[in-house]
Amino acid sequence: MLPLEGKKGLIIGIANDQSIAYGCAQVCREQGAELAVTYLNDKAKVFVEPLASELGVDDNLLLPFDITQEGELDALFQRITEQWGELDFVLHAMASATKAMTMSRLVDVELDDFNFAMQVSCHSFLSVARVSEPLLNKTQGSLITMTYLGGQRVMSNYHFMGPMKAALESCVRYVANEFGENNIRVHAISANAMETRAASGIQDLTGLLKSTKEKAPLQKLSTPRDVGALMAFLASPNSQGMTGGIHYVDGGYHITG
Repeated sequence: MLPLEGKKGLIIGIANDQSIAYGCAQVCREQGAELAVTYLNDKAKVFVEPLASELGVDDNLLLPFDITQEGELDALFQRITEQWGELDFVLHAMASATKAMTMSRLVDVELDDFNFAMQVSCHSFLSVARVSEPLLNKTQGSLITMTYLGGQRVMSNYHFMGPMKAALESCVRYVANEFGENNIRVHAISANAMETRAASGIQDLTGLLKSTKEKAPLQKLSTPRDVGALMAFLASPNSQGMTGGIHYVDGGYHITG
């Protein structure tokens, strides 16, 4: 029997075939899971729809979701409730910042830009946790999000997202504590930087990738499918004794000076 056979999961955050969320979805599907997938808007749907087809996603479970658009979160979970009535796992892989933030010092970021980044990158996790709780409660399931080392230490050209990831990691711990009484497990995965759409706003990404590879004890960069392997484990019953942690898939980069 496959580790996720018979399990139902929601994958939030696929933008294209380079997305970490897509690597996670691939591994979960290969391990037997049935998936629902979101896309940001009609422009993004063109890229996500063929990937969802490859993943065997039911047409009724390829759904729009933009956290900044009122009503889309409730509509997403209403559809899942009607179709499945429960969830075994949810992957939250959302983060965004305005172009102005990527070009500014942190102290120069305008409040509206800061609030937008915090809404999409952090508070959306709390919103997803709230609406998914009743469905996860039925299966004693898992809620998983994506973070980065820049939330814990200063990383070159990551100033605009560091506070968002720091807040997100704190939210993971507190939500894990709140959901623990119902045996819902909550995790964050911290992966190394990758050449994804989400990372495209980081200045000198090529230099960061090179430095990460050189300093990591394994001397290689982890891939979206490497992240997916851990994510699938955290979504499976094999991780039932774990919650509230930050789990690294970065070739050991986080232990270096």
